[in-house]
Amino acid sequence: MQPAAFGATVVTDKPSEVAAFYTQYLDLQVGIDLGWFITVRRGTADWELAICERGHPTVPAAVSAHTESTNVFGFVVDDADKIAAALREGRVELEGEPVTEPFGQRHFFVRDPAGTWIDVIQLVEPDPEWAAANLPTTS
Repeated sequence: MQPAAFGATVVTDKPSEVAAFYTQYLDLQVGIDLGWFITVRRGTADWELAICERGHPTVPAAVSAHTESTNVFGFVVDDADKIAAALREGRVELEGEPVTEPFGQRHFFVRDPAGTWIDVIQLVEPDPEWAAANLPTTS
């Protein structure tokens, strides 16, 4: 089996607030808004993020029973610092400041209003010494 697309779901007591977070800070657009179920995506991407109300009959009771998320969604963006600044301006607490990793990412973590972890990632050139020691060479 080869999936045709990918989607993830945030289960929350506040679907509208969570959708607003993704549209405001990560520039995603609402595709469907049924109140209890909202989808967001970037343009014509073949993935989407669904946001579903906790306790809705379509959500298994065992899923609705969990209120603490341990999922981490990674979003690759053009400018991690710009998004961090917008989040701070919106009084959203970052889970650490943006850092540049030797393996080629500048990133930081934040949580959406449902508590889902988000890794905001900007791709950068890896440190040359790290790359020489860890990446295969092409000859």
